[in-house]
Amino acid sequence: MKILISLVLLIFAFSSCRQAPRSQFDWKPYSKQALEDSLAHHKPVVIDFWAQWCPNCHDLDRLVFSLPQIQAKLAQVTALRMDVTDQDDPQVQKIIQEYVVDGVPTVIFIDGKGQEINNSRIIGFVTPEEFSQAFALLALLK
Repeated sequence: MKILISLVLLIFAFSSCRQAPRSQFDWKPYSKQALEDSLAHHKPVVIDFWAQWCPNCHDLDRLVFSLPQIQAKLAQVTALRMDVTDQDDPQVQKIIQEYVVDGVPTVIFIDGKGQEINNSRIIGFVTPEEFSQAFALLALLK
């Protein structure tokens, strides 16, 4: 009987410790062309600088970008993801320098005229509420 109770408790413990879902948001890969196409239509852009080796990047995916209310916000803009996993790649270095990215994750909000929104840049992990506050600055300028 003790074995059965232990087994039930073990199953309960594992089932209650499931991780939040990974982001299912369909980020488009960053490219100059994707950025220019969006700006040609005066559509705001969000650029997520992300790396495979970055724990906070994965946390943003699981705990923020996986949320339906955040995905609904991102669906209103052109959402681009710049993979900076290989920081030795000259193209990656050039884009990191162009946007003055000091670390990942970094999320940049660009209005429909191609200007970064002042005081909206996200560096590091943020909560869904903090992300929504930064996104709201972009929505005000639409």
